Amino acid sequence: MRVFIAIDVPSEIRQRLAAIQDELRPASTAARWVSTDSIHITLKFLGEIPEERREDIDTALTGLTWLPMSIAVRGVGFFPGVRSPRILWAGVECPTMEGLANEVDTRLVQAGFDSENRAFRAHLTLARTRETRLENSLVKSAEPMKETEFGSFVADRFYLYQSTLRPGGSLYTRLKEYVL
Repeated sequence: MRVFIAIDVPSEIRQRLAAIQDELRPASTAARWVSTDSIHITLKFLGEIPEERREDIDTALTGLTWLPMSIAVRGVGFFPGVRSPRILWAGVECPTMEGLANEVDTRLVQAGFDSENRAFRAHLTLARTRETRLENSLVKSAEPMKETEFGSFVADRFYLYQSTLRPGGSLYTRLKEYVL
C-alpha cells in the first residue's frame, strides 16, 4: 500500500484554488491538474509499505502532541523554479508546521522508516507536468497570482492516507486521524 501523512485543507480554500486552476488551465497542455478533493499539505510521504507496517505508523504517531496551527494559504509558485517549472503550487504560511513535519519524520525514522531526504517546504500542489517542464505561458499566466490570498484556517489534526494510483489521478483514502 502507498501511504502519506497530511493535513487537510478546508473545502472553501480548495474551491478558491480550483478557481485558479480553472483560470490557468488554458495556459498549459503539459500540466496534469490535481483534483480539488485531493488538495492537501503533505507532512511526510512514505511510499509503498507492506500492510502490516500500518501498525508501526500508528504506534509512532499516537501520542504526538502539538498545538493547533494557524495556516495561511497565499500566492502561487513553481518547483524547482520558473526556469524549469515542474510543479505549480500554492503557498502555505505556518511558522510551526516545519517543526511538526520534523517530529513526524523523527518518530517514523525511529519506527524503521526512511528519513526524509529533502528539506520540508509546506505547499499545496495544484499541477504537475507530464513533460519535462511546464510551459512559459503557464508561468506568465500565474504571475499576477503570486500574492493572491486564498484564506486561513486552524489545523488541529492530521491524517494517514492511502494513495491508490489510477489513470485519471490518485485516489486518497483516510486511514487514521491524529488529533494535535
